[in-house]
Amino acid sequence: MPTLRKKVNLLRGLLTGDKARTGPIYVFVDVTRRCNLRCLGCRYHSPQVRILSPGDQSVKDMPFDLFLSLCDDLRALDTDGIILIGEGEPFLHPRIFDMISAAGSAVRRVTAISNGTLLDHDTVGALVGSRLDVLMVSLWASSPEEYKMNCPGTDAAYFDRVVQGLRSLSDRKRKTGQRRPRLVLHHALNRHNYENVERTAELALKTGCDALSLAPLHSLRGGLAAAALTDEERASLVRRLTDLKRRMRSWPLEHNIDSILLKYRIGEDVRKRYPCYIGWIHARVKVDGTVLPCNPCQLAMGNLARASFREIWLGEAFRSFRRQTLTREGLKALGESCDCGYCCHVPNNKLIHRYFRLFSPVVRALAHAHRSGEAA
Repeated sequence: MPTLRKKVNLLRGLLTGDKARTGPIYVFVDVTRRCNLRCLGCRYHSPQVRILSPGDQSVKDMPFDLFLSLCDDLRALDTDGIILIGEGEPFLHPRIFDMISAAGSAVRRVTAISNGTLLDHDTVGALVGSRLDVLMVSLWASSPEEYKMNCPGTDAAYFDRVVQGLRSLSDRKRKTGQRRPRLVLHHALNRHNYENVERTAELALKTGCDALSLAPLHSLRGGLAAAALTDEERASLVRRLTDLKRRMRSWPLEHNIDSILLKYRIGEDVRKRYPCYIGWIHARVKVDGTVLPCNPCQLAMGNLARASFREIWLGEAFRSFRRQTLTREGLKALGESCDCGYCCHVPNNKLIHRYFRLFSPVVRALAHAHRSGEAA
């Protein structure tokens, strides 16, 4: 959680309209483009859709020196969290555990997002007691049959491998008395799995996970329309999720059902509801060092090969992006540059928007009174 000082500085920056007074709260870092799966919903390796991110596609793994330099900048900017992810599977990076250690020395919270297929005995042993705070495993299935539909061409035995990996990790934590990393089972809901969301929650519980994370399938501008829910299916899912939330009150399992219900209420066209505050709290650093405001945005803010993260974060490209996204008209003008459907940052945007509207008149009045006093 960001400190009170960081929250105040965030609000101060918002009042200027473009100048960040604090560093990002959290930063996603793509450490590799290599992957051992071809998941249906992946924007990079899906057999149905492939979207190229900005930057040099020939760079497959983030250089370790580049990552260390990034960590130094994020430490200086008082960033709270680093999320290690990939345009592929982060545990394929040859120095992933060195990255976890470096990130743990730079920020308060380190998360890794993985497909879970590499949670073998050695990896589990290295993770327990490491600097990794959270491991989110993206499974998208509650059975081998669902797994094959969401990962076409993949051996269904991989499902059992992931489940066994989760159990091994939770068992090792319990036997060693370690609490890290917290285990989160992630599940993107679509036509192939939504009818068994209750079974997914039970799987998270049985494998010793600490939390269940749910998300709507991002249709990637209609490229995955065949897997997206119809209005009737979505309404049915909302009812199931509401019932599941009641069932889970007594479970020792955290969840984000309120968040996903919010996303379904808003729908894919989130630009009509809230401005975007992502440029104030977050950045995504790609494998080659290209810095984006967020992953579905194709607007590069700079590259770490030519400028430090601090220079990019405080630079004109980011400031221009912040000015534009503070209004719905500005968001609309972004056009195809940003694919905001079912934005994963909606809960944060809603929260910031509420407090910004509540406190900004007071802060502006105090600032005006202070300037008037100085003039007198």
